[in-house]
Amino acid sequence: MFWKSARSFSRTTTFRLTLWYLGVFSALSVAVFLVVYVTLALRLQAQTDNELLDKSKEFETLYREHGIKALQAEFAREAESQGTGRVLFQLLSSSGIPLASSGLSKWKELDITRPKEPSAQKNQPFYSTISLHRQRHKIRLLSMPINGGEWIDVGSSLQREELILERYRETFGVALMVMVGCGGLFGFLLARKAMAGVQRVTDTATGIGRNDLGRRVPLTDQGEEINALARAFNAMLERIEILLGEFRQVTDNVAHELRTPITRIRGMAETTLKGEEDLCEYKEMAASVIDGCDDLIEMIGTMLEIAKTDSGAVELDLVPLDLLDLVEEAADLFTPMAEDKDVVIRLSKPAKTATVIGDRRRLQRVVSNLLDNAVKYTPGGGVITVSIEIEAGNIKVAIADTGIGINDSDIPHIFERFYRCDKSRSTSGSGLGLSLALAIIHAHGGDITVQSSEQGSTFSFFLPVSSSQVHS
Repeated sequence: MFWKSARSFSRTTTFRLTLWYLGVFSALSVAVFLVVYVTLALRLQAQTDNELLDKSKEFETLYREHGIKALQAEFAREAESQGTGRVLFQLLSSSGIPLASSGLSKWKELDITRPKEPSAQKNQPFYSTISLHRQRHKIRLLSMPINGGEWIDVGSSLQREELILERYRETFGVALMVMVGCGGLFGFLLARKAMAGVQRVTDTATGIGRNDLGRRVPLTDQGEEINALARAFNAMLERIEILLGEFRQVTDNVAHELRTPITRIRGMAETTLKGEEDLCEYKEMAASVIDGCDDLIEMIGTMLEIAKTDSGAVELDLVPLDLLDLVEEAADLFTPMAEDKDVVIRLSKPAKTATVIGDRRRLQRVVSNLLDNAVKYTPGGGVITVSIEIEAGNIKVAIADTGIGINDSDIPHIFERFYRCDKSRSTSGSGLGLSLALAIIHAHGGDITVQSSEQGSTFSFFLPVSSSQVHS
């Protein structure tokens, strides 16, 4: 159980953020240690070099003013004072022969010949760091030329400097372990706090039941990114809630639309089985059944076409179209129906050719659906005006009627599938025409708008002007 929980935790973002924080923190700590360590080592070496240089200048002055005996005595005194194992002083001839020195019993491995550094060849003082087998610590040695080609060697054990650096390394090692532990804990707390908002979103998503879509993730002050995630999740929940509501409504509408023709077909079939009608009556019943089936087939086909068009699965037969020709054909088609109701259809032609790239059959269906609704809801003596305008890179086709208008509460829903302003369903139609029109126009990269008042309604759809017309 423990290992399972550990493996599960190791896959969390909190654990990974903690590792990242710990890794960056440790790397920065080591980098700071290296910078301080190198700086400290250079400072200690510079301090040692300055001490050796000052001491060599004192010996040079003493040798120049008081001679070799005084220098030998000073070598002995300094060596005895600091320890013969810690310091080295000697005066060498130009050929490397010792002329005076402190006790060299612990420095027998020291090569007293001059190194071949360029500074030595130019009679320039130079420093060197030497390791001896009998000495635990390294030696820092200054060789400085004096008058007559002679050399003064001043050396000092680096024991003090090495101990300082060793203690620094040990102290840092202990401090690093403490810092890594505290840094890991601090990083875990920070990561957990940073992920608290995400966890809140997760808890909300987990706690949402089938009928609990009204829950929302609360916004906090834990960061704009977390609030952006919460807002996006809340927007998704709201959209899902709307879609489920629309789905329930569509399901109810489909059930209602199917129930009526199926009930009628079933009633005719039962009458046929039980009745004793003659052949003519049976033929009328069969014709009614066929009509009902045709209505069902048309409704189902329209639903499928809307779904395919909305999803982008439909393939449009795109060709250059003159919208005026298309609108004139539709107007001619509906003129007899309008005349039967004493309704006039008027066409306002554009100043120049209105060419779009579109699917002729589907755009014809859009215009037909809009004209059908206009004729259906315009009372006798009314007027339907169809106009075509070119504005702002779009072609606008507007169909305005003097009908009964649409209630403000119905306008946001009229493009929903099966939605009807007439709740009694006394008007013929399936409630899919406007949904199909909107899907087709969207597939062409356009849009549909509606404006309505008590004096009538105006449906307008917009399509992009073809590129050839833009450049003409």
